[in-house]
Amino acid sequence: MAGFSNAAPLRWLQLERILSGEGAGTLVPGGVAGRRAGSGAVRGGGGEGDDVPLTPAVTCAHPAAELHAAGSYSFLRGASDPEEYVAAAAELGVTVLCLMDRDGFYGAARTAVAAAEAGVGTVFGVELSVDGTGDPPLTVICRGQEGYRRASRAVTAAKMAVRDKDGAVYPPLEELAVQAGGHWTVVVDPSWAGRADRLVELFGADRCVVELRQTMDPADVDDNATLHAVAGRLGLREIVTALPTCASPARARLSAAKTALHVREDVGAASPRTHPAGGSWLRSGEELLALAGDCAWLRDAVGATVALAEECAFTLDLVAPGLPRLPVPDGSTEADRLRELTEAGARERYGTREDAPRAWAVIDRELGVIGDLGFPGYFLIVHDIVHFCHESGILCQGRGSAANSAVCFALGVTNVDAVAAGLLFERFLSPERDGPPDIDLDIESGRREKVIQYVYRRYGRDNAAQVANVITYRRKAALRDAGRALGYDQGRIDGWTRALAEGGGRAGRGGRGGGAGRGTGAGRDGGAGGAGRGGGAGHDPGAVPEQVLALADQLRGQPRHLGIHSGGMVICDRPIADVVPTEWARMEDRSVVQWDKDDCAAVGLVKFDLLGLGMLEVLHHAVDLVEEHRGRRVDLWRLTPDDPGVYEMLCRGDAVGVFQVESRAQLATLPRLRPRRFFDLVVEVALIRPGPIQGGSVHPYIRRRNGKEPVTYDHPCLRPALEKTLGVPLFQEQLMQLVVDAAGFTPAEADSLRRAMGSKRSPEKMARLRGRFYDGLRREHGITGSVADGLWDRIVAFASYGFPESHAQSFASLVYFSAWFKYHYPAEFCVALLRSQPMGFYSPQSLVADARRHGVTILPVDVNASAVEADVERPGGAATGPGADPGAIRLGLGSVRGLGDPAAARIVAARERIGRFAQVTDLAREADLGVAAVERLARAGALDSLGLDRRQAVWVAGTAATERPGMLPGTSGCTAPALPGMSAIDLAVADVAATGVTADGHPVRLLREHLDRRGVVPAARLTAVEDGRRIRVAGVVTHRQRPHTASGVIFLGLEDETGLANIMVSPGLWRRCRATGTVVVRGIVENASGAATVRADLIEPLDIAGVPGLRAISGPSRDFR
Repeated sequence: MAGFSNAAPLRWLQLERILSGEGAGTLVPGGVAGRRAGSGAVRGGGGEGDDVPLTPAVTCAHPAAELHAAGSYSFLRGASDPEEYVAAAAELGVTVLCLMDRDGFYGAARTAVAAAEAGVGTVFGVELSVDGTGDPPLTVICRGQEGYRRASRAVTAAKMAVRDKDGAVYPPLEELAVQAGGHWTVVVDPSWAGRADRLVELFGADRCVVELRQTMDPADVDDNATLHAVAGRLGLREIVTALPTCASPARARLSAAKTALHVREDVGAASPRTHPAGGSWLRSGEELLALAGDCAWLRDAVGATVALAEECAFTLDLVAPGLPRLPVPDGSTEADRLRELTEAGARERYGTREDAPRAWAVIDRELGVIGDLGFPGYFLIVHDIVHFCHESGILCQGRGSAANSAVCFALGVTNVDAVAAGLLFERFLSPERDGPPDIDLDIESGRREKVIQYVYRRYGRDNAAQVANVITYRRKAALRDAGRALGYDQGRIDGWTRALAEGGGRAGRGGRGGGAGRGTGAGRDGGAGGAGRGGGAGHDPGAVPEQVLALADQLRGQPRHLGIHSGGMVICDRPIADVVPTEWARMEDRSVVQWDKDDCAAVGLVKFDLLGLGMLEVLHHAVDLVEEHRGRRVDLWRLTPDDPGVYEMLCRGDAVGVFQVESRAQLATLPRLRPRRFFDLVVEVALIRPGPIQGGSVHPYIRRRNGKEPVTYDHPCLRPALEKTLGVPLFQEQLMQLVVDAAGFTPAEADSLRRAMGSKRSPEKMARLRGRFYDGLRREHGITGSVADGLWDRIVAFASYGFPESHAQSFASLVYFSAWFKYHYPAEFCVALLRSQPMGFYSPQSLVADARRHGVTILPVDVNASAVEADVERPGGAATGPGADPGAIRLGLGSVRGLGDPAAARIVAARERIGRFAQVTDLAREADLGVAAVERLARAGALDSLGLDRRQAVWVAGTAATERPGMLPGTSGCTAPALPGMSAIDLAVADVAATGVTADGHPVRLLREHLDRRGVVPAARLTAVEDGRRIRVAGVVTHRQRPHTASGVIFLGLEDETGLANIMVSPGLWRRCRATGTVVVRGIVENASGAATVRADLIEPLDIAGVPGLRAISGPSRDFR
């Protein structure tokens, strides 16, 4: 017999230590030599023993290969990341590694990258769910690049054959064998032993291997004996695997937990399907030989596995595809076509070469670099997508580093004149850059899907797909799943996660779960499944048991499932399945690759980012509304950003709804910064970011801006780069310009320094460039010693927080456009915002309240007047700006919660068909509305124009809605009795519940008399309050924000009928009041800077005797980080 029976005997104490992951100590010959540490040997560990270094007990005299490991990208199966496996393999002398995923190659790219860095060979394989359920899968080892390509195509076909994202439908084995074409090695494991003859018949004996298992599961003994007999009968090679689900013993408990989660049970119930030790782990050649003992065929299988691995090994980067080639005129190249398009655009945007010689010189230089790097095709594809947007009337613009390019500006990809702004092209593209440039396209969010589907049609579904986003465990999900795996009831788990959210950090630690055993072993011992549920005497029932926290810590950061990237698409010149499988996404008509953006970049797949931007949708609506109601067609890109009225509005902090500057921090900064020109908006966009805030740039810049601090430079050579930001570094491009000016760097060298100092810092590159910087300082300016050290330290610090100026320039345009519409056409702008919800910082109630403060009349929902969406009514002529009649906003039927756009559209269609509705029965019959729909309209006040108050309308709704098409009109009685009316507060509460918007005015106005008697200050008067005075304000909490840069402080937006107040709340006070929506705040006013903030010391619910329902006048707040 094979396995344990043929090896030197193990004492039960030694076996128990091995199964528990503690190692067996010194064993007699034939046992496992040496002791394996926890997971400290490998990168990415996260459990017990992480800080224990792996002692090199294994001499690696006998190489091994592992061809059937399950990593963390085998979602809810494997417990170790590819990097962890590779590091363990290198330590153990495992020369070749294959991580198998089910119906995919989800972790293949990460495995390839890690293995290449560690010098470990790679084989790629996949488990195919050939019977539709996945048990048992057919295990396939790819024989080189062609085998991988064929396996990837087979997986793609199976995944795309079914719309269920988690499903796969493979053809019969006969067809799979044809698809393999001799380039797969098929594994005969215990599940396929009875069908081995069939596999040999289809795939050939030389393409089938028997997989013996040394997992330390007692079942291995009988399975291996059966498989050995099969191999002898059919003449098949034998290989051996530890079938690891983790890289080291310390991950075995996590492996057991993941198995339980996968089958939707706790570890106790799932134990029959789980390895006795929780999971098997990666083993060295010495360990495999020791487990084989003196069994010759098991020992031979170790060497045979290495031999097969060497036959099949290859590096994944060999399969990188190219970009599709767009048609070009006969006799022309892609470079010729790009120059033709660029020059045509340059003539439109810059004029002739004689008109703008500097701009044309920049364009010629950029085209030369693009051509030398072989990227003309990339730019042609981006231009093709942008051209489609323009032809389809879809607003789009490039953002990010692409705005550093004059070529992109000429092509219409970006709307930033890089030449006029003095931006560095090398920030976008330089000869030293690895891979293609990165152009992000912002597309109006409501029509982005049309652009995505265009890409699928244009380049083919097989050749285009979206990039995946790997969803990993975060704190809350990890805690929740850890509790589930360990058998705790859902009520306790919900309590832990609530405590975690309220505390903003880890939930409190408890004991061992009322006597539960260690880790996932608790399930088998009855701990988490029994005592763990109830806790023991003296235990805090709200505290999280230590074993749950330990498991949650291991889960955090582990892949959970595959999602979809916000906008990344890969486009190839051949089927993407040659490189990576694709599958259907959960979103309709979207297909997605099985890799994220970093994986795609690692193997050379080129990503194009098509990002949805809500403000572009808002601007499109605003342009259309102004044309419809005012008769003026606004060309956004021809607006000159110099309207003094717009800047004056922003200086007041009047920016609700304005792109990028409507947040609490931005509204507080605007009166201090006092923007007067476009570049001030560029600075505003860049200034209020985590980097500049943490880097200490905000206050020095504002003090210098307001003349309260002199503008100084550490050295005169810094002045050219920093002058436009008053000596305070803000932009990444300034870092590049600084080293060019100070140390004589070329722009390409400057970009290399920027990238070396970026988020993925390279100490080696930084050390080399540091020497280059010091040499340049000495040569160019004679700077040495402490001055040189100080400049270098400033640059290193600045690199951590600098913001791309090109990105700020792109967004500043949208700041101005949105502010321009708000200033000149407040009704149209508010309607545009309402039509684009959900987006932005403020709810529809706040947006409507702000429009009301700008003189706009708000009209309620009305079945006889409202369209599906909000619209402008009674425009006051073409006059614009303050003092002009801005018109009125009619709320749309679609705003009635629960009604739905289809029902709203039927109401509008029926009204257009028959005219004004006279009775509720007409409405219900002609628009085919049920009782629930009519009642929702009644509660929203949408039936007021039918001569009914709300209570009467609700009474009538049930009867009226029973009149259906085909019934005789008037056969059902629907006369409402006399009912008591509703108070103004009742109506406001009903409005908030039905639509989220109170058309008659902000509900706090109804309480002003009471608030005045209590000395509550209106929000609009806070700036007139003496700095440092304690006051009270009251209103509705509109949003809560807890920035990472604020040391736990929470900022509340508080709204009354006069405006918004900014409230600072300490963490302790926050925990006591977080569930309250309508409040009175007592605190100290801080308004020395011109922007008022109240530092709260007391928050109470707003209660007024004799006025019930006050807490219901607030809708849900919008909460942000």
